[in-house]
Amino acid sequence: MFFSYAFRPLFLLATLHALIAVPVWVCGWLGWLPMPTIMGGNPVWWHAHEMLFGFAGAAVGGFLLTAVATWTKRPPVAGGPLVALALLWLSARLLFFVPATMTQGWMLPAAATADLGYDLLLLALMSREVILVRNRRNYKVLVLLSLLVLVNAAFYVGIQGRAGWADPALLAALWVFILLISVIAGRVIPAFTQNWLRLHGLHRADAELGAPPAFDRVDLSATIALIAFAALTLLPSPPIVAALAGLVAGVLLLARVARWQGLRARRDPLVSILHVAFLWIPIGVLLLAGSALGWWPVSAGVHALTTGAIATMIVAIASRAALGHTGRPLQSHPVLNLGYAMITLAAVLRVLVVAVPDARAMLLLSAASWSLGFACFAWRYMPILVRPPLDPRLPA
Repeated sequence: MFFSYAFRPLFLLATLHALIAVPVWVCGWLGWLPMPTIMGGNPVWWHAHEMLFGFAGAAVGGFLLTAVATWTKRPPVAGGPLVALALLWLSARLLFFVPATMTQGWMLPAAATADLGYDLLLLALMSREVILVRNRRNYKVLVLLSLLVLVNAAFYVGIQGRAGWADPALLAALWVFILLISVIAGRVIPAFTQNWLRLHGLHRADAELGAPPAFDRVDLSATIALIAFAALTLLPSPPIVAALAGLVAGVLLLARVARWQGLRARRDPLVSILHVAFLWIPIGVLLLAGSALGWWPVSAGVHALTTGAIATMIVAIASRAALGHTGRPLQSHPVLNLGYAMITLAAVLRVLVVAVPDARAMLLLSAASWSLGFACFAWRYMPILVRPPLDPRLPA
């Protein structure tokens, strides 16, 4: 039953990782715990890599391998391949958590092998499902997953050979995850919002507003502008050019999310949190544009995209997927709503760290809010992830 759908083991692993990795990082940063230094002796590399390829990597795998069954009308990926995927992910995480005093020479190659093995197996499973039925609409997802494999491999080459690739590779990985969110959220947020408006009759009461639009020129322009800005942050470019590109991309992304009419569905937390999550992308882009001009540290924009967009979108998508695929009604819960609020607060506080004199206190508050938010999510969803579906027609 547990390995009948990818969302079960991989969402559970992502949640547990979120509850452990951030407190470990903050306690290590404050000097209260030894910091994992297996990645070239640089704890910042460990933190950035594990939040992207560990936390986000598990959640993305859980969502994609669950959604692809709907996209292709094929049975869900289950059983042995899913067990292997979870074991590869878990092996890498356990090795990466080893304290410096216990690190052996074989651990980094072993961890990197398991980590890249997870990426490659996820890509292979997705490719099999998508290509077998020629589901061309989702070929772009395969391209983005392939890029994740490449930038992760480049990261490991960078930390082994001191080639200077590690930091650009991590930034490139961040942008690939943001583009994945842009692709997937651009489909599901307008659709879920329209379904909610139709269910509550608001599409008739406010007919002059129309339905949330499907992908059109505004969405395409925003996506192109986002890709262009991402490229400028990765390549040597004049600060004013990067800042202007970021301003254009940020404004277009704000226009894009505004057209999805999230305010009209604000009464439903399961819908409104999706809009909040996507809103962090233009905020992060605009903050990065300002950092290009030296107005504030780059970490403000990076954490708007990571703690804000990626983490919030993960809990937003996981909330709906776990309910829908276990036959439960798409209804939020007071504890889950508190979790949404705490994770959002954690992102706000983490961004504001750069603007306050006492960064330690703000960082602690952000970490505490993050931990409480994911504890609420775990309390609500861990039973759902490990129990049989309510609908007997669904795979157990």
